[in-house]
Amino acid sequence: MGDQQNPAFDIEGSLTSPNIGNYYIGRGLVSIQLLGENEYTPCGNSPQFEFQAKVTQLDHYSSMTGVKVKDFTAVTEISGSLTMVLEEFTARNMGFALLGIPTGGPSPTPDTIDIFADPVIYGSVKFVGANDVGPIWTTIFPLVSLKPSKAIAFIGNTYGTIDLLGDVLFDRLTGGFGTATTTLPNSPSASQI
Repeated sequence: MGDQQNPAFDIEGSLTSPNIGNYYIGRGLVSIQLLGENEYTPCGNSPQFEFQAKVTQLDHYSSMTGVKVKDFTAVTEISGSLTMVLEEFTARNMGFALLGIPTGGPSPTPDTIDIFADPVIYGSVKFVGANDVGPIWTTIFPLVSLKPSKAIAFIGNTYGTIDLLGDVLFDRLTGGFGTATTTLPNSPSASQI
């Protein structure tokens, strides 16, 4: 059993470092709410959900010395993107990949997708953490433009996936790009230390 006085062994949970309870193995549920819908719909199993922040800078260099030195950096653009891999071939998920929202009803009703009928699909994307290790994160991106990022393998020898790319856009209604909130980590118990 470890030293319980050591701050790296915070059994009660803490969001400050050092704390081995803040190590993270991600798991969670991805849901999408399309424009005009009133609630989020789960996308099913998603083995990959990633957010990438992008910052464009304009560097300034002083010319007052023999060698120009960088003395200032201004941020000129900010953007972000989501990478999602979905494993469930529902009509809704296929609609994201085929750029057409399904026209039928909920399962088990048969469904039809008009391919390319909706070349731009907007929605809100939510991730709710379900991990056993580390803080539980919930992220909401209120305005995302969704599009396929890879070909759909209709024939293959492994489980098929639907790969999507989401451009995270500035949402004028919320006044931002989204939010990320967390709970206390699932810290190891005293018997695990």
